[in-house]
Amino acid sequence: MTVLETYTAKQVKAHDYDRFLVTLFAPATRREDLFALYAFNHEVAKIREAVSEPMLGEIRLQWWREAIDGIYADQPRNHEVVLPLHTAVQRTNIAKEDFIKIIDARAADIYDENPKILDEFETYLGETSGNLTRIAAQIIGEEDEEVLSMAYELGQVWGLIGTLRAIRYHISLKKLSLPQDLMDEFDVKKKDIFAMEGNENMQNLIKALCISAHQYLDHIATDKKKLSKEMKSLFLLSALSRSYLNSIKKADYNPFEINERATMFPRQCRLFFSALFGLL
Repeated sequence: MTVLETYTAKQVKAHDYDRFLVTLFAPATRREDLFALYAFNHEVAKIREAVSEPMLGEIRLQWWREAIDGIYADQPRNHEVVLPLHTAVQRTNIAKEDFIKIIDARAADIYDENPKILDEFETYLGETSGNLTRIAAQIIGEEDEEVLSMAYELGQVWGLIGTLRAIRYHISLKKLSLPQDLMDEFDVKKKDIFAMEGNENMQNLIKALCISAHQYLDHIATDKKKLSKEMKSLFLLSALSRSYLNSIKKADYNPFEINERATMFPRQCRLFFSALFGLL
């Protein structure tokens, strides 16, 4: 069976295509483990759209907590994602708590309240996408805490960009993920967002977040010499992040005017050349 025929690879390709592409540049011996990790992430990230009320979401999250307990007790559940994730965990020194943090943080997804303050929002991005990217670095074989911290920061940036890209989708779920204090600072009203009416205040808020993301990416790029050849594959997310930020800028920071389809080919070219020349 080739890697592209596995269940987890198919799931990641269908639901997390950017990470799927990046994983193709990872060491061949680590790809299946990365696909298992990202398939796990999809399972817990999709809970909001799969349930009709928060209690059902809490039950699914608890199922995954118990599934992780089973993995670390060497008694994995017979599940198409749990079994390969168990195999991945056996080959690494990933702490169980890192998975539990991701699951616990996803509880925020199933409730309608948006984060009250920016710190809360950043913590969510770190506990979800940050921890996920840190675990991916460990799967590839990284042990240096400084590099793992860089992976965590990259994950936060990727999570932020994902949030901006998904505003329209979140509205369809009657969910808002932007921090309330930042919305108040820029005088952005919830009713305007849910009405999908872009305005100058909202565009200024999105622009400020994009500037912050660029600053994080620039900081990571200054330390790229610390990355091993294998680890650079994971950090190709930086190239994709910059591409998405450019798409948002071209839309004049209006989240309802982003046209990702039009920039798909240039984005994939950027990924290829970044991998070829080691650009971040």
